[in-house]
Amino acid sequence: MASIGKEAGGFRILFVDPSSGRRKTVRLGHVTRRQAEAVKVKVEALLASMITGHAPDEEVSRWLAGLDGRLVARLARVGLVAKRTTETLGTFLKRYASERIDVKPATQALWGYVQRNLVEHFGAEKLLRQIGPGDADGFKMYLVGLGLAPTTIRRRLQFVRQFFRAALRRKLIDTNVFAEVGTPAAADSGRQRFITREQTAKILDVCPDATWRVITVLARYGGLRCPSAVSYTHLTVPTNREV
Repeated sequence: MASIGKEAGGFRILFVDPSSGRRKTVRLGHVTRRQAEAVKVKVEALLASMITGHAPDEEVSRWLAGLDGRLVARLARVGLVAKRTTETLGTFLKRYASERIDVKPATQALWGYVQRNLVEHFGAEKLLRQIGPGDADGFKMYLVGLGLAPTTIRRRLQFVRQFFRAALRRKLIDTNVFAEVGTPAAADSGRQRFITREQTAKILDVCPDATWRVITVLARYGGLRCPSAVSYTHLTVPTNREV
């Protein structure tokens, strides 16, 4: 996938960009052949990640984190990694949420829980590019330690993958370290209950308004999942009629 070339200024790595098909070069300067071979292996790993869409493994991520600015800039120039930035986790999360005017308030509220978890665990001043694969696994364990249900953890990790995928598209990070962090959905049968008509009537009696009575009826008798299927933020019902 990549090869080593010798030139007057030292060694260079040559490869074909999988997205454009163009031949590109990373000049290493005066290094030993052994050092050039080591870089070639890492370049091939980055190319494989580009082709498969998977994040580089932890070894490659650690290697990238330890590189000096010059080599990172050369890798970024040919599209193998993102340019290094000083974007912090807190700044990015706030900006991303404010720019997503296409999502509903209910979704923004759910994002708020996840963003608070991220900031509480990593700190708002943590640089995005300093969060590695091991940190991503640690965040999952942090959610587990909060005592959240497996389905809640799974959903929050989905949001985190979404946030970091957006950061990757903006070239703020080299890889989405949360891409392969997940947990299987697990139904908690201990929380399942059959709600009788009598219990439903009592719920309807304490609903604050007609909107919530409609939601209750749709969930209990219409079989709609709440809140995913019942879009209560856009639900309009007459206020002068009894439901």
